Amino acid sequence: MAIICEADSLISDGASQDKMNKFYSSVSYKSLYEMKEALIKNHQFLEDKFMNFTEVELQEEITSYWGVTYSRYEWLIEIVAHVYHHRGQLHTMLVHCYGIDTKDPLFE
Repeated sequence: MAIICEADSLISDGASQDKMNKFYSSVSYKSLYEMKEALIKNHQFLEDKFMNFTEVELQEEITSYWGVTYSRYEWLIEIVAHVYHHRGQLHTMLVHCYGIDTKDPLFE
């Protein structure tokens, strides 16, 4: 989850599969602290990036290495959906596999 914003940002810029493979293999976090810091940093990076696009730039279409084409705005929606998807997975694993109730409201 810590790298979704950065990785999906690269994909939304049209990064090649080779570039993505190199990116994924270059990332390694050793502690929860590092993961938390990366999550915060990468979220802020994505926010800053998209807040600086003009309306014209947000409408520009970018094609992923697997052939899907979205506007930058649509890519942002996909990135948000991706984060929420994995957030739900993590919550489900903690609750149902480990019996940990985080008491975090997911949809409020």
